[in-house]
Amino acid sequence: MQTRVARIKKIMQADEDVGKIALAVPVLVSRALELFLQDLIDHSYKITLQSGAKTLNSFHL
Repeated sequence: MQTRVARIKKIMQADEDVGKIALAVPVLVSRALELFLQDLIDHSYKITLQSGAKTLNSFHL
């Protein structure tokens, strides 16, 4: 998880409009991203099952 948080911090600092970043911010962004992706995958999986497809593709997203 530390690598992921460090990567997010590096991306945030690459933006010249971003000033100082509190230590908790990259952790919170990481968790929010994790929850978003989990929700996206869960919904895509349900749509894939409903359509009877055997493979998840971009249409299901």
